[in-house]
Amino acid sequence: MTNATKAKQKKKASKAAASSGRGRSSSTWIAIAAVVGVVVLAAMFFSGGGDGDDGFAPSAAGTVSIDREGGGMLAAGEAIPDFEAPALSGGDTIRWADVEGSPTVLAIWAPWCPHCQAELPRLSAAVDERPGVQLVTVATAFGQAPGPTPPEYMRDEGLSFPVAVDDADQTLLSGFGVESFPTTYYVASDGTVVTATTGELQEAELAAILDDLATR
Repeated sequence: MTNATKAKQKKKASKAAASSGRGRSSSTWIAIAAVVGVVVLAAMFFSGGGDGDDGFAPSAAGTVSIDREGGGMLAAGEAIPDFEAPALSGGDTIRWADVEGSPTVLAIWAPWCPHCQAELPRLSAAVDERPGVQLVTVATAFGQAPGPTPPEYMRDEGLSFPVAVDDADQTLLSGFGVESFPTTYYVASDGTVVTATTGELQEAELAAILDDLATR
């Protein structure tokens, strides 16, 4: 084999090695990029999938109170206990004493709860069809499962009803005896419970309850 032939073979071998190295390097970077993408998507999912910059936090300790310390759901005929908590809209406090006096739907919900996400728009629309009935809600149990924050959910659904924000100790959840979501109290103008429900209702059932409530 001549020196020229040997030189050509060495040159080919060097090019092949360089090409193989570039291939391995490209594969490595593609794998790293894929892993980073999965991590970012997982972080978005477990943080609720939102932009995370709405500044939401549970109400501060000492700003939420209720004149009841649990004991299960309220039964028909029982009075809604006085309560107060900061409003989701900011700057205000929602007090039961300020809203009682007319037929009221009081819904207690969690932003990650799929039944709440489905029920609240229907409930809001049904109440809007009955001018004599008002809707007040309590958001609670934050961060117990992946999902939107309350501001994200309200914004995404185009909802604007009053929302009282529970604290990290879940003071209102405990006081209202909530065991599943949503828990909804249909309250007569005298402040007593007419009907209490949990979960989603069929449209006809919801309409019947609200039509009865409107006469109370």
